[in-house]
Amino acid sequence: MNNSVKEDTNLTIKQLSEHFKTDLLGLPSATLAVFNPQRNWRELRTLRRSTKIMMTLMLLATITGFLLGRDFSFNGWIGLITGIAVVLNLILVDQGRLTNYSWGILGCVVWLVIAISNRLIGDIASQTFYLIMQFVGIAVWHRKMSEQKDQQELAPRTFSVLSGLCWLIATIIIYLTVLYFSKRLNGTQVYLDATLLPLGIVGMVLMVYGYRSQWYAWITLDVINVIIWFNQLKVLSPASASMFALQLVMLANGLYGAYLWFRVSSTTAAPSQA
Repeated sequence: MNNSVKEDTNLTIKQLSEHFKTDLLGLPSATLAVFNPQRNWRELRTLRRSTKIMMTLMLLATITGFLLGRDFSFNGWIGLITGIAVVLNLILVDQGRLTNYSWGILGCVVWLVIAISNRLIGDIASQTFYLIMQFVGIAVWHRKMSEQKDQQELAPRTFSVLSGLCWLIATIIIYLTVLYFSKRLNGTQVYLDATLLPLGIVGMVLMVYGYRSQWYAWITLDVINVIIWFNQLKVLSPASASMFALQLVMLANGLYGAYLWFRVSSTTAAPSQA
């Protein structure tokens, strides 16, 4: 990871408007960069050794979970594809690489198929939101990285305790809203499932703008997902074995990603106020 940066987040409406215009106009070229095969291969090949080891273990765990689950149905194979795409997405996020979004888009699409099959209302809403935010992330990361001295990896950012409190309140409000609709729509495991969207919104927005605090949301979400898919595995729901293995992998990655982003930030710049 690059050195963390101190960022002035007290932007004016004019500055926000300019950023939005820049991101929108730059989205086509940023998307081409994200899906460039040569860049994808280079960014995987140049990962640090510890990250490559983590990636290998995560892929092995995902494939092993698929084989042990013996679910070779259409949903089972979709689950495997989801797992591989998500692993590569997460590993590239760990090191702030732009091409994480190529795998993120694939992972969102196939995960959405599985969530629909399992009637997980919160998960369906989460994956729909993630899919939209992939394109926002492409534009923002591309712009922010172009403004850095080192344009290979996004530098992690920090914000104030007050901003963290505001995000916590927003998370609770979104949770109660999703819970209400999940009950009305007869969703599965509604109290746990309803946490996925609010945590996902917080984690994704913070990730898009490069804040290290995203990992608090992701790790909490990963723990809840482990519980949800363990419960789905007990009733042998579609692709549950692959998805349960994936949740364990994602939790391990969340801890590794937090280590990388917080280690860099704690040794360099002071927090910015947001």
